[in-house]
Amino acid sequence: MLLAILSLTACDEKKQRVAPSGDHAVLEELAEAYRTISEKYPVQPQSMPPKGRKEFLNKVFAQAGYSYSATLIAMGEAAMGSSNQEQRDLVELLLLPVRGVSNEVRAGLYTDDELVAMQRLQIYFR
Repeated sequence: MLLAILSLTACDEKKQRVAPSGDHAVLEELAEAYRTISEKYPVQPQSMPPKGRKEFLNKVFAQAGYSYSATLIAMGEAAMGSSNQEQRDLVELLLLPVRGVSNEVRAGLYTDDELVAMQRLQIYFR
């Protein structure tokens, strides 16, 4: 019984793991997961509807051992303009699902915390 509880706790911790900002090795892990996951889809992520793009990124981050939502929120909370290319690349990936998407569609896909994080990232990483 204790073993089952510990393994569930470990799963929860893994799901909520934030991808560190500005870390080239983390971007490489995410890029590899992106390639692996995209092979399972008939279209490129950019061609998917917003909900599909978000699901795709959830899988990419999970494959690399991180949480898309937790990373999005953490990056939004720490948002400040940066010339660090790794940070910019991570933000670009995080915002993939909302490119060209109306606020109404976003509101249907994301939590309030995620929406605030996106707004901050879009302001600071133009």
